[in-house]
Amino acid sequence: MTRPDTAAVRTQAPVLVVDEELPDQWPDRTFLTSPAWLKMMGDRPPGRGHFFRLVQDGVTVAATTGYLIEDPDCYESFNIHDLLWRDPPVFPDQGRPPARGPERAACFPFLAIVQPGYDCDVVTPGQPGEEAVRGLLAEVTRWARRAGAVCAAVLYAAGTALPAALDAEATWHRRRGTVRSVLDVPAGGFDDYVAGLRKTSRQKVRWDLRDLAGAGVRTTRADAAGLGATEVRLRMNLVAKYGGYSSRDVEWSRLDRLVALFPADRLRLFRCATADGDIVAFSLFIVYGDQWHVFWCGFDYTNPASRRTYFDVMFYAPVRAAQTEGVRVIDYGLGYEQSKKWRGCHGAQRDIWVTDLGGGLTPW
Repeated sequence: MTRPDTAAVRTQAPVLVVDEELPDQWPDRTFLTSPAWLKMMGDRPPGRGHFFRLVQDGVTVAATTGYLIEDPDCYESFNIHDLLWRDPPVFPDQGRPPARGPERAACFPFLAIVQPGYDCDVVTPGQPGEEAVRGLLAEVTRWARRAGAVCAAVLYAAGTALPAALDAEATWHRRRGTVRSVLDVPAGGFDDYVAGLRKTSRQKVRWDLRDLAGAGVRTTRADAAGLGATEVRLRMNLVAKYGGYSSRDVEWSRLDRLVALFPADRLRLFRCATADGDIVAFSLFIVYGDQWHVFWCGFDYTNPASRRTYFDVMFYAPVRAAQTEGVRVIDYGLGYEQSKKWRGCHGAQRDIWVTDLGGGLTPW
């Protein structure tokens, strides 16, 4: 842990403060940079986590998080070599890399400036200003060079101030990343939601609801205080289906942290059940202001009644409930598959910037 003394902090010039644990002075401005989320998921990215704050006269003027990653074989969404040069690319909308890349080991260790949840922003006490963002980036890259990183990368830059600050610096090079899937909740409720979809999507919604009703399957909101074994079991089914790397113990631990950090009134749980009461699907959202952020879902793939439940438990039932609560946005996370697009999401761009700190990557 690196901390300047009190006298050093209380100066007219901004000073970089670096912590390895979340400091008390962390601004709470966005969900993915909020203290509760960082405590919840801060161990998800690979590498050693750091909290960077630019402090002036005892006040945090800009802050972000970063991970010093040494493992060349780390998970692809945090792996700078894979993100820049893997062919086929990590995300389908990236396009093929422009050239064959350097040896994988030549990119490590590197500093990934990112928050868990695959997003990156710089938080400030008020609206983020480009000057404060540029100042923080300059100090963080100096710190990364001293820490032995061969490069630094901003992964999945969000907002407007951070991309503008990066574009203004010639040492930062932009590459296409991917998008987040975001759904704007219509003020007119579910009917307006369906009416706003393209014609083929409207037909798919009608087919989904018809088939679910015919099978006696119904999705309802459930008491989040009842989260437990059912959700972990269905969640593990999803992890296994897509070749995930989690374990039951890991998911139970994550659930324990979730309910410790987010009270039940901050959670929205939806369960899809058969007429016999068998739960065949669920979704779980976290509330932050006028936004919902999807956290978990899971399905009982061994039960034929789980067919067509995905969109009902992830979109149709949540949209109905969200509108009644005045929710403005539902964030479905990274990726913009056709299925999300057809159910009303739009893609918010999340690009990648990289800066070479040691000179070895410049030819590439």
